[in-house]
Amino acid sequence: MRIKGVGKRLQRQDGAAAVEFALIVGVLSLLVFGMMEYGLFFLQSQTLKAGTREGARQAAVGADLTKVKQAVSDGSAGAISPTSSAITMTGPDPGSPSSGCDGNSTLGNEVTVNIDTGTGSTYPAGLSSATIQSFQIDIPFMPHLDLHPTLSGTFRCEL
Repeated sequence: MRIKGVGKRLQRQDGAAAVEFALIVGVLSLLVFGMMEYGLFFLQSQTLKAGTREGARQAAVGADLTKVKQAVSDGSAGAISPTSSAITMTGPDPGSPSSGCDGNSTLGNEVTVNIDTGTGSTYPAGLSSATIQSFQIDIPFMPHLDLHPTLSGTFRCEL
């Protein structure tokens, strides 16, 4: 015995799009949230790299460590405190890392400013939590990634 209209109802596509979307939404969320998290990490690391370059530029023209730390803070839009112990400077004289270039005796030598990005789940001391959240990428359904970018700027000593 054949029931009228059953064949036509089974051939309809009602709900097929919802089922397909339910199958794809997991992968789609991984991609969207992954791109957003990586974008935030990239923005934060570039902000701090800009600060280290500005600090190294100041050190190359003879600024001391206090002025260099202030330049790093200003160059990173306040993302790191000028009193942070994570900011270090290596001058042309390795025995005196707290001084930058001092004139003709260091002309042409390099001075480097670094920000220590910490290890494991610790973050650099003095980071403003309002600007820099962390160096982690947390994507739904994926293990979280701890990233430790190289944050340094190097310039040659000038007069």
